[in-house]
Amino acid sequence: MRLRPLICYAIFLPPLLLLVLAGTDPSDLSFITPINWDLYHSSDDLMEQIHSLVHRHPDKLSIEMIKSGNKGYNSELNVVTYCRGGRESDDRSNFRILLTFGQHGRELITSELAFRILSILSEEQFLPKKNGVTLNSTLDKLVIKLVPIENSNGRKRVEAGDLCERRNGRGVDLNRNWGVDWGKKEKDYDPSEENPGTAPFSEPETQIMRKLAISFDPHIWINVHSGMEALFMPYDHKNTTPEGLPSLKMRTLLEQVNKFHCQNRCMIGSGGGSVGYLAHGTATDYIYDVVRTPMAFTFEIFGDNQTSSRDCFKMFNPVDLPTFKRVLNDWSAAFFTIFKLGPLHLDENSTKSADKWVSIDEYLDGYLVERKNRYGKNMEVIDVGMQEIKTYFRLFLLSSVLLMFMFCSRIAKSKYGRNSIPVMP
Repeated sequence: MRLRPLICYAIFLPPLLLLVLAGTDPSDLSFITPINWDLYHSSDDLMEQIHSLVHRHPDKLSIEMIKSGNKGYNSELNVVTYCRGGRESDDRSNFRILLTFGQHGRELITSELAFRILSILSEEQFLPKKNGVTLNSTLDKLVIKLVPIENSNGRKRVEAGDLCERRNGRGVDLNRNWGVDWGKKEKDYDPSEENPGTAPFSEPETQIMRKLAISFDPHIWINVHSGMEALFMPYDHKNTTPEGLPSLKMRTLLEQVNKFHCQNRCMIGSGGGSVGYLAHGTATDYIYDVVRTPMAFTFEIFGDNQTSSRDCFKMFNPVDLPTFKRVLNDWSAAFFTIFKLGPLHLDENSTKSADKWVSIDEYLDGYLVERKNRYGKNMEVIDVGMQEIKTYFRLFLLSSVLLMFMFCSRIAKSKYGRNSIPVMP
């Protein structure tokens, strides 16, 4: 979620005036809550714990690291795959779910939730009041890919003390860097919060996530954030939801999650229509509109709207043990409800749309990443091969257009020449 004080447009006020309005002495910054390392893992420790978890359960879990970079900026994402029962994870008959956490650096609680979900999937932890047999029968049908920390570079900046940072390592908001309605700025646009980058997918992190989404082709996508409690569906860039049966199915599923796990306190609807501002170039809108994932959601799992807007860690993350445990317990249970009910809401006739349209670049990106996932090719080799194929394909298209133009010109000249021959008496 974007950083907002209690008054929606207070971002325009000078910091000193904000402090005065909040009743705080500007010289006293002791109200800023530091990271509670007794509750939270560092990013390095979290990934070490996840790697150890995967190592202990090779029959259920696997992990791969995907690297990308441009213009001297590099990033890497760890992707954990859950697939049990000896099935092939790339079998297209599987029901596929893609989850991503930690897209904004300051939202540490989301990555802790990712670790909790993986611990339950591996059966090292358990959901209270859940029947293990029923849960196993549900999970037998699924392949789940999970990105625990999407924005590792931004997360490092938060851990170093920049507690309000949500952008990546070079100052771009990854949830404004996707291709649907990219670059549009609202009147209250704040570059310190929403910098969309120099172009759609200019950032290595979004390039990796786009390739992963296209190659995996999920039935359900969930982008997990914090800042409030909400269950959002498309769209973020306009004040409306999709029309027809797909939208009804998404809303019905969210209403069930809201009833069982939010006690009906979570906001439901489109991000653009519910949160109070429009967001352009978001991941969920792209996944729904371009990748054509039938169910694409953004979940907001925690928010303290009573705290100061400067106290970012407390605003976006629980700081006491009881609240920390409650958030992880409630929302991990909510995700397992999604795992159970999601496939039931998508029957065989509506699981994946047949009329998916993606650009040639997107198709090749996804195809090559899928080959990399299957055969373990080096990412650098994949990137080079991808660029070569794109170049050859563009040359092919250009030559085809030129040949067609020459052919049409010849026909036109031939026709004109015949019509211009004088008739002899």
